[in-house]
Amino acid sequence: MERIMSEIKSAADKVAKKSGELVELSKIKLNILSTKSSIEEQYKKLGQLVYTSQKNDSDDISVKFEEIIAKIDRLQDKLAELEEMAAQVSNKVICPNCKKVNSADAEFCSRCGLDLSVEQ
Repeated sequence: MERIMSEIKSAADKVAKKSGELVELSKIKLNILSTKSSIEEQYKKLGQLVYTSQKNDSDDISVKFEEIIAKIDRLQDKLAELEEMAAQVSNKVICPNCKKVNSADAEFCSRCGLDLSVEQ
């Protein structure tokens, strides 16, 4: 009877751990979607700025360009961090060369063939 109770407790612990991982992964994925949306928004602003500057023959917008580009760069960095977090929670690894998501036990990237067992 003790063995059965121990197995039940072990199974319950595994379920609790897995559900916690799923909740964490869902939060990360939601944040990824939000960040991607913010990046798209900045690209649209950049495009509007280019259009307006060309239409009005204005050269005095370089500061605005730099601000938007810097914001896109920050969002891209945040996106990369979030994708790395999602990979870790999912027991996956992201290839540092081509950014393909591979299983954690993969020795080589399934896209580019990079040796994933070597510390980059």
